[in-house]
Amino acid sequence: MAKKQTVLSNRAYIATLFFFVVVLLFACTKGSEAPSASVPADCQQFLDKYFGAWESKDIATLQALSFYLSPQDRARLPEGSLEIWRESKNKLVTENFEQVTRDFGDFKGYEVLRAKTTTISPQDQIAANTIGSGIHTELVCKARFSKKHDAHVGLHLIKETEGSQYIVAAWNFQAEP
Repeated sequence: MAKKQTVLSNRAYIATLFFFVVVLLFACTKGSEAPSASVPADCQQFLDKYFGAWESKDIATLQALSFYLSPQDRARLPEGSLEIWRESKNKLVTENFEQVTRDFGDFKGYEVLRAKTTTISPQDQIAANTIGSGIHTELVCKARFSKKHDAHVGLHLIKETEGSQYIVAAWNFQAEP
């Protein structure tokens, strides 16, 4: 009988120790986050300008920096429809800004969590025809807002040549859990 009691008390001791280790690990990692990802200097300048426009509520700058249209796509548009495309994308940028501001509040700041840059050459016809040739940078940023939880902002940036400026090809906002 004594042996049975020792086994039971060892199990209770092990379970208690395991529980405290899990709680300790959780407590130690809860507040810590991965350090900010590094991005190329020109990309960082673009992000500062883009998120600066969010913070200052400069919709005209957001419109100018958003929605890439490749030279191939521009050439395929019927004459006169480029201006209609610009108007519709500017309306979409404004609506998205208003919706995010309504849902999350005023923009307060950002931090880059992940960044990946890929160069797609015109010779890679399948990829170039699908998403455009140039330098593509995919980012996940943590954005802070006044109203709600932080949000993860996914950005797909593209610049056609090394010397050209980045532009937002696609983006999304998702509240942190």
